[in-house]
Amino acid sequence: MRYLLFLLFLVPTVHAITCTEGLLMYYKDWYGLYLGGTDAFLDSILFTYDGEFFRSEKILREKDYVRSVVKSNGDGITQTDTTIQFYLVDDLTTLSDRSIASKKILGDTVFIEALISETLTKESSIVGSRTTRDSSKIYKDGVVLNFSEFSQKEGEDNFYLGHIEVSLKNDTLFILHLGSEDGAPMDTAGFEIYVADPNDSHICHEFYRVHDCEDGCTDSNGNPIKDGDIVQSYDHTITENKNGFMIEEIRHNGTNQYFMIYSDETTTSIAKRPLAKMNSLRRDFYFDTKGRKQQKIVPYRVFF
Repeated sequence: MRYLLFLLFLVPTVHAITCTEGLLMYYKDWYGLYLGGTDAFLDSILFTYDGEFFRSEKILREKDYVRSVVKSNGDGITQTDTTIQFYLVDDLTTLSDRSIASKKILGDTVFIEALISETLTKESSIVGSRTTRDSSKIYKDGVVLNFSEFSQKEGEDNFYLGHIEVSLKNDTLFILHLGSEDGAPMDTAGFEIYVADPNDSHICHEFYRVHDCEDGCTDSNGNPIKDGDIVQSYDHTITENKNGFMIEEIRHNGTNQYFMIYSDETTTSIAKRPLAKMNSLRRDFYFDTKGRKQQKIVPYRVFF
């Protein structure tokens, strides 16, 4: 018996993750531009609408950049995008194709610099261009992102500075957005809070501050809201599996499922569990440069 107990002490403990910890890993990968060095990678995503399959996507990676994205929809049509181009370089003195990036890892902190050039289109017509410089710091309990954006659209020039902080404290994930447009003082553009359910740590509730709301805004349940209101949004649930976990965003008319796989580069600082090899992917909404949640498949600085 004593020998058996001794062996049990030698077996590494596998710690389950909470919903907020899983979301933190997701945001690390997203704000890290999928360039690696993070706890986990988004491998694939599945969208359902009114209980039926709507769309799925999967990222195929090669080393530190995305090789292609395979997309399938409910009509049985499959497409492969190969237009993502994040290249790792030593510095940002030259612009290669659409974007370049550099990554440095110091201890358990990852620093990423990226310069991204986009062509803005509307109904398949080019209406302008946008250049964004990102600077990310990814550490154990959070992410800090600073970015500057210059755009020329339909004869107008705009300059925007943004600051985003993601931090995990006491089973609550905080996301703060600050912004300054055309030289105006930087102000709070919005924030989100993910709070762990007191009865189930695999479930968390999302709250957000309403910002830049036009007349007639409503929440997810159709209730009227206005700027400054704190509104509860969708619940998120974590389901763990052999190599990672799935984040399920439960909406009023469907679900979004994000499949994360643990990185094999380092032991994840939160889960402290054995790691497996993997690939990666992305999400169906993003926050624009004014901190507003937008229903769009691609973050403003990623090209598919």
